[in-house]
Amino acid sequence: MKIPPEEQLGQVILQNTPYSKMELPDDFQDYIEWDGRPVVWNFRELPRRINKSIRIPVKITVVAEKIIDHTGKKDYIEQTYEDWLVVGYEGGAGM
Repeated sequence: MKIPPEEQLGQVILQNTPYSKMELPDDFQDYIEWDGRPVVWNFRELPRRINKSIRIPVKITVVAEKIIDHTGKKDYIEQTYEDWLVVGYEGGAGM
């Protein structure tokens, strides 16, 4: 069975996130922001003209290592906070 493109894209983003876990808040659609002004982003040390961008709220979970006593025993704790996933469209202005 072929996976729809929107599912494939979501899987790629989630598999390559630098965080332990990334989720969408329940009301994320209420806070999405669009910008249609062209800007230049550097990607792999080269300038890229971004014609449209979208900013999506996400919940990020990272695992932090904490040393808890003088013996060096380590404990791992999860920290969750809100951040943004930003997507830029190079040809988003019909170019």
